[in-house]
Amino acid sequence: MTAFYNTIKKYAQISLVTAVASLPISAINKHQGLFADTPSGEEVFDIKFNNGQLSAKLKNSPLEKTLKEIMSQSGARIWLNDSIDTTVTIEFQNVSVREGVRRILKDKNYAFLYAPNEIKEGKLSIISASKSKEEPPKKPPPKPVQPVAKKDKPKKEKPSFEDLVKDALENEDAGKREDAIIALGESKDKKAIETIAKALANDPSEDVRLSSIDALLEIGDKSIAEPLSQALKDRDPWVRESAVEALGEVGGESAIEFIKSALNDEDGSVRELAQETLEELNAKK
Repeated sequence: MTAFYNTIKKYAQISLVTAVASLPISAINKHQGLFADTPSGEEVFDIKFNNGQLSAKLKNSPLEKTLKEIMSQSGARIWLNDSIDTTVTIEFQNVSVREGVRRILKDKNYAFLYAPNEIKEGKLSIISASKSKEEPPKKPPPKPVQPVAKKDKPKKEKPSFEDLVKDALENEDAGKREDAIIALGESKDKKAIETIAKALANDPSEDVRLSSIDALLEIGDKSIAEPLSQALKDRDPWVRESAVEALGEVGGESAIEFIKSALNDEDGSVRELAQETLEELNAKK
């Protein structure tokens, strides 16, 4: 989940969205007990985005209309596949844009990007898997040209382990901290676990904390269960869900005990994911 999100983010930052296809999606959220005072079949459509927080009160609202309004107000980007001819019924108050979209498209496949300092205009891309791709017009073969000797570019030296550790914990740029965390994970060096765990526990950027979870999984040592368990106390439910997923991948008795603690999470989605993960782990025994 977070790895896919990070990939889309990197492509969007250089305005090259090249391929998000064949992702089956349909989204209908039914919340029993909501809007008891409105007639059946009547639409309620109220979306507000203020100071980075999203609130929504929706009943029988078209999904496409809902997502376009969220993107229009927030500047977020969402990539979907095929038809979204369905309705949404849901209500929530003052959550992050990412959390709001996750609740609307719960358990569905989609790509999401929210970078308010870089993206000024929201965008909804609906890619139809049923339509055949048009072939580009054939160009005449290029005229042969004489090869030109290329000058060898000096190779850029990779940062040392110590430099990555420093950037991961001290760089003022959240993007550079995230890059350093990803590189430490790719190194698969167990010495990096301590640094990544500190970033997961203390970094103010949600993106850095999410990437820290991915980086710990890249290293793949059983000892990562302990730092992952600390993320179950994160202030953002999206991070807590990612921690539950990661602990499920680690497996083992210690991971199971940590996941059990998430059964009491204040967020219903985290509790539900924890229950599903425990059932899957118990089935493998």
